[in-house]
Formats: sequence, structure tokens, C-alpha cells
Amino acid sequence: MNSLYSTLYLVAVLGLLLAAVVLSDSLYLRSPSGVLMLFGIGLFLSLGFLLFGHIRFDETPSGEPEENRLRS
Repeated sequence: MNSLYSTLYLVAVLGLLLAAVVLSDSLYLRSPSGVLMLFGIGLFLSLGFLLFGHIRFDETPSGEPEENRLRS
């Protein structure tokens, strides 16, 4: 399973790099607003990875769920 994740990670990174190269050919991205947009997207992705990269979505809860005290 680890080899599958590493392969998918490699494909995703190479896909993003290829997309960046293809998008860099656009005249809009060569303007200051395009560069600012690319910087903002890169910052958003980087902060998202740093803040939420440790979360696993397939984990099962470790204990009993807490009861909702609002219901009686």
C-alpha cells in the first residue's frame, strides 16, 4: 500500500509541475496580477498542507463517542 501512495504522490507532483509549465505560457500569468495569483495559490496550498497534512480521514474513532448533553 505504501508503494501505491508514493506512486500517486509522484504522479500528483509531476502533474502539478507540468500544469505550472503549461500555464506559464499564458500571457495573463506573465503580468503582475498573474504572478500574484500564482503566489496566492501556492501559499494557499502550502499552508493547507502544513496545517492539515497530518489529518487522516480513514481513521476510526479511538473511543466511545461523547454524548450530546443538549439532548435529554
